[in-house]
Amino acid sequence: MTQDTLPAPAPTPVPALTERARRLAMVALLSVSLGAGLMIGITMPLLSMLLELRGTDTLLIGLNAAMSTFAILLTGPFLPLAIRRFGTLPVMYLSIVFGIAVLLAMPVFTSLPAWFVLRFALGISVGIAWIASEAWLNAIVTDRNRGKMLGLYVTCFAGGFALGPVIVGTVGLQGPVPFLIAAAILGASALPLPLARHALPPVPSHAAGNILRLMLLAPTIMLAAAISGLSDATVFALLPVYALRVGFAPETAVLLLSTFLAGNLALQVPLGWLADRVNRRLLLAICGAAGVLGPAAVAAALGTPLVWPLLFAWGGVVMGVYTIGLCMLAERFDTATLSGANAAFVMLYSLGSMSGPVLGSAAMTLWDPHGMLAFGAAASLLFLLIVLARAWFRARKVRTG
Repeated sequence: MTQDTLPAPAPTPVPALTERARRLAMVALLSVSLGAGLMIGITMPLLSMLLELRGTDTLLIGLNAAMSTFAILLTGPFLPLAIRRFGTLPVMYLSIVFGIAVLLAMPVFTSLPAWFVLRFALGISVGIAWIASEAWLNAIVTDRNRGKMLGLYVTCFAGGFALGPVIVGTVGLQGPVPFLIAAAILGASALPLPLARHALPPVPSHAAGNILRLMLLAPTIMLAAAISGLSDATVFALLPVYALRVGFAPETAVLLLSTFLAGNLALQVPLGWLADRVNRRLLLAICGAAGVLGPAAVAAALGTPLVWPLLFAWGGVVMGVYTIGLCMLAERFDTATLSGANAAFVMLYSLGSMSGPVLGSAAMTLWDPHGMLAFGAAASLLFLLIVLARAWFRARKVRTG
């Protein structure tokens, strides 16, 4: 028997919670999710545009933007150990206070080397809040509404990500004001956390820190995280560029991206609701298929009104890969190892986010302008084939005993 086919561990029972405690904890964790999404959505365009206005080299701007993701990749494996030693709430409080301090330091220490260090530090803060809140929520929701609640969680995170640039555009770039607002938002997102103190998740086991083992135990689920990060980041970075190259005006190019993101926001709760009622592996395959068909359909519909609903549907359904993957994560791992599994899940999403725009840009260079769409479709096709192949092997194993 290979690592790939090891049976799932017996689930650790969800702690006996009153419905009131569970709901209060959900409110608190959704607030943290929104705050983490807003931090990414605010700081990504704010810092990049400020560096551009200073005349910073484009490569250095890109490397600076990658520091937050790099921080998540490096610190993710240690989070379950920190939670085990200090507790979930203290770790989350500390990460948020640390993030506020970093944001307040950014308008004071403005040199490029300082911003590399501070960008890395902010990634630690946001990464801890992201991973810990996601794992906590997954541990306390029930199977009856897991998909719906995780869909709402992803909606809050993506909503913060999408709202961040709007806040930057409203308050402007200059001076300490945007950093002060970002710090205030991060602090406000943590205010409901005391409500969750009666619904703490189980303490992670020692095995939770073995990220490689968790990846080998659930390759389909972990690959879902990677392909979701790759698809999302590639479209976010390159869809406006693609739109300009095929003849759209700059204003319309931005609207195309907004339509894709609107689908991200609107369809996660319905997909989560479906995940509570149908076979999740089948739904994961359908979402993967959207990543194959969506780019082809959008390319075919250019110049017609159909491009708008197709972008909306593609953006919403392909984001479901992340939502359904989260639901399956709780099926595959017990609550004692869920924190470590979630760390691996977010790390692979981040790795996909780092590599997607680079590979998409290379594909666009090889086949201008459609290479970006072709790359996204090819990556989703590979994922879909792996999902179907593993489903076939599982079914065959059941038939042969």
